[in-house]
Amino acid sequence: MADYTDILIGNLKETFKAIEKFLLVGFTAALVLIVLAVTDRELLGTQKVMIADLNAPAVLVAFVALGTYIAAGVFAAFYFVTRRRIVKKLRADRELLEAVLTYPSIVATIGTWQILALLFVAGTGIVAVLLFYFPTRGIQTALGTGLIIGLPYLVLVVMAFITAVQERRP
Repeated sequence: MADYTDILIGNLKETFKAIEKFLLVGFTAALVLIVLAVTDRELLGTQKVMIADLNAPAVLVAFVALGTYIAAGVFAAFYFVTRRRIVKKLRADRELLEAVLTYPSIVATIGTWQILALLFVAGTGIVAVLLFYFPTRGIQTALGTGLIIGLPYLVLVVMAFITAVQERRP
């Protein structure tokens, strides 16, 4: 039977994997939005659906991509909160915690490069929204909308920064 620490370590590894999957899904959705903004800004045509060999109205593809981007950010932030909670529970054994945080994941150890990677994913979605809104609504509206849509990722970046500061302390 597994003990408490083994279960926490297993949960932490699964949390790392989940965060990475949601970041990848969110980044992919942001790239789809960028391609749509560049190729069909008015969303009047049809676009090929990446998952299946189908064509769908560009509006539907953009709506699904935008929803996926936002949902993936929310889930990644939720799992990051779980990551922080598990690491706090494992702090009692410092050597064990250091060993677990060597797991090959972008969110295992939080530092400058990891925060920049999270900012890149957030920025990609914000740029996609800017490309859609800037020509018709102006820079202020486009930037405001981009920040609102990228909010889950920006919250994730802030949590990562706070985590980096807290985990650097002895």
